Amino acid sequence: MFARANTRKHKKWEGDGFLTIHANGETELTEECGREIARSTFTSKKRAELSDGHILMVGGYEVEIQEEVDALPVSAPVQPPTPKKIPSPVAAQAAAIGRFKSAPSFKRTFATASACASPAAKRRFEDQQQPAAPAAPAATAVLSPMAKPRPFSASSLIKSASSGSAKPFCSPLVGNRQQEKVAPMVINEREVERGATPILLEGWLAAHLREHQKQGVAFLVDKLKSRGGGAILADDMGLGKSIQTIATCWTLLKRKTPKVEDGVRKVLVVVPSSLLHNWRAEFAKWFRATRTPAMLVRKVSDIGLFASAHKITPFLVVSYDMALRYAPALSSCQFDLLVCDEGHRLKNASGKLREALCSLSIPRRLLLTGTPVQNDLDEFHSLLDFVLPGNFGTPAEFRSLCREGGEEEGGGGEGDDSETSPELARLHAAIGECMLRRTSEVNVSHLPDKHEYVLFCAASKLQIKIFEAIADHVTGEPLVLIDQMRKASNHPAILYKHLQKGNADSENTRVSYSSILSMFPRDFGSRTASVKDSGKLSVLVDMLVSFREHGECTVIVSQYTKTLDMIAILCSTLQFRIYRLDGSTPVADRQKLVNDFNQSRDSTNIFLLSSKAGGVGLNLIGASRLVLFDLDWNPASDLQAMARIWRDGQPRACHIYRLVTTGTIDEKILQRQIKKTGLAAIVNVVESLNGQTDTLSFRDEDLKDIFTFKETASNTHDLLECACGGDGLLPLEREEEEEVERAERDDIDEDEIAASVVRAGGVETTTVSIDDGEDTVGEGEEEEDTAELPTEPASMAELFRWRHYAPNNDVPWQHLKAQAGLGKMGLEEVTFALHYCNNF
Repeated sequence: MFARANTRKHKKWEGDGFLTIHANGETELTEECGREIARSTFTSKKRAELSDGHILMVGGYEVEIQEEVDALPVSAPVQPPTPKKIPSPVAAQAAAIGRFKSAPSFKRTFATASACASPAAKRRFEDQQQPAAPAAPAATAVLSPMAKPRPFSASSLIKSASSGSAKPFCSPLVGNRQQEKVAPMVINEREVERGATPILLEGWLAAHLREHQKQGVAFLVDKLKSRGGGAILADDMGLGKSIQTIATCWTLLKRKTPKVEDGVRKVLVVVPSSLLHNWRAEFAKWFRATRTPAMLVRKVSDIGLFASAHKITPFLVVSYDMALRYAPALSSCQFDLLVCDEGHRLKNASGKLREALCSLSIPRRLLLTGTPVQNDLDEFHSLLDFVLPGNFGTPAEFRSLCREGGEEEGGGGEGDDSETSPELARLHAAIGECMLRRTSEVNVSHLPDKHEYVLFCAASKLQIKIFEAIADHVTGEPLVLIDQMRKASNHPAILYKHLQKGNADSENTRVSYSSILSMFPRDFGSRTASVKDSGKLSVLVDMLVSFREHGECTVIVSQYTKTLDMIAILCSTLQFRIYRLDGSTPVADRQKLVNDFNQSRDSTNIFLLSSKAGGVGLNLIGASRLVLFDLDWNPASDLQAMARIWRDGQPRACHIYRLVTTGTIDEKILQRQIKKTGLAAIVNVVESLNGQTDTLSFRDEDLKDIFTFKETASNTHDLLECACGGDGLLPLEREEEEEVERAERDDIDEDEIAASVVRAGGVETTTVSIDDGEDTVGEGEEEEDTAELPTEPASMAELFRWRHYAPNNDVPWQHLKAQAGLGKMGLEEVTFALHYCNNF
């Protein structure tokens, strides 16, 4: 039996299935029908502990073993999944024999189904255990009923012609008639019904697009088919903005127009330098059998080469830096369509980069961004005005309209049906005409579970002394002090080196911080930095060791290169192989690092990532664990970084951890993120920004709160005024538990009443028992009504969708540790934890 992991006393099993363990330790939890729902890796010790009635965790699911059964027979050995080089069938068979001493055509399978005891389930299982029919002479193997269909990959576009299973794929770019005969998709069906010329998305692309991607292509083609058109594709990270863009551009390139100048012949794609090779790989994947229709700009002469070869390579891919440097040369090419990946980089209306791209006078513009709203309305207006110049007025007019509309919307009294002002409604309609935004919910059925954790780590004694010393300088330079607190929160040694350098150059600052240096031990600079001096670093050590034992790779993200330097030294000491991508990594080497990391899938690998240099666009599905060592004031940056591992192609459940030093500025940043967007909520574009100020602007009371260290298990949980006690239950589950307990008490009371009537034979005793029972239930009902009226701030209510865990509540705490992959770790420095599972 299996169910999503929870801490409820009264378990509710969701279904029955099988737990299959392969020779290499890979473990699959599947339903009776064969659909896989979770995957994990078991060590030999863990496999030996399995027995009837044993309860264990697999991925995000709790499983109870009912009985051990033989695996389903197959007519040829089936290779178990492995992250390394796939062995031959003979090698896989030998490994299975050597480890399990069992028949080579069987895997170790446990029935987790209580229904296996039922006659119908037994008949189904016995039918599956019958010997397989002899294979046909032409067949090479018969797949096990437990095997899953092979997922789509780039290589599946081209199959050997001699295999006879499919014709080789050829791009329509060269007009080869041997391409796959797949019916094209009509994009403008409604217009065709009214007599318009159909616009076709060619079948070889449409066949591999998901439904939301087809809708996205139709939206973009409609907005960009005419000169002067513009659009923003603001889909959440991991929804396939790249392939939607390629399909849109290709459709417009192949579309025939009455006038040549009305069509699209040349496309300029501008991307961050770290994503240059990602885009080249994306084009190579979809145009695998022929010349890639995209050219990368590495030097200015490449632009001239493109001008003479654009009929063969209509896409020119250039980094933002080179686009700024070579803007005059790009202008001479007269592009028809401009695509800007990570388009939020154009949020500064007066920035040189935005001005350079506007000077190219490209008539169609498309921005791609997973975070269209970051700080304020002016930045959002800059993006809208870039794709459709002049349509949204001046920044002041746009800002005034949004805020006045928001005030009118919030000012309606009871019974007022007009919730939205006409001005704001028109603004919403105008934004919806040029921007398409979908969240990851549309893709969740294609992705594994995502678990998010916030681990609150206790500050060390040295950190507390430093925080108190910094608080004494509250009248100094606030932004400098905030930066110092963040460095101390990561590790005091980082702040110590920074202060030593700054103290030698103190004439450049208005305030001397020598008193903060005096908080450090005298020999601090001469001795090796200790892990115990930082609560977060101590927790990180436990996490890395545990993840390696589970056979899973990890990505660690930080904003500071000095912090990455410190973590790199730690990982080397723990004998990890380190991959690192930050601003100093050459652009030409970045994709090689990513490819090597993803392909090796070795649990001894650690990928250190700078959120500024590599927080966008990278695909790090070789890892299933990601640690945010420090948080960003802008939640969009953290959301981008988190999306590096939870995306298409990820076979495992993903676990993402935020490390927060309790009672410090880390918690203030977390709280500000929650108030700004919510930890798991998507911002509504206009309403969320009404009255919002710049991210780093603080009031005096904000500064006082930031510099005050609070000794508590979790200041964030304290602000909620939540009385859960860290039991790990959601409010609705807690109410259900209370109802079950009340029902059980009522049953006991009824039994006592019946027994007392039999013994006493009178009414008086019975009456007293009934009164006692009614009083008990009444008190419980009043407590429940009170609990339904939370007093937490509305902006923090998002955290009630998360599970809350406290170490002093032992059973739920051990459950959380097991689910987070930290079951064997002490985690003495963790004072509180939040958990959210992205199961929509």
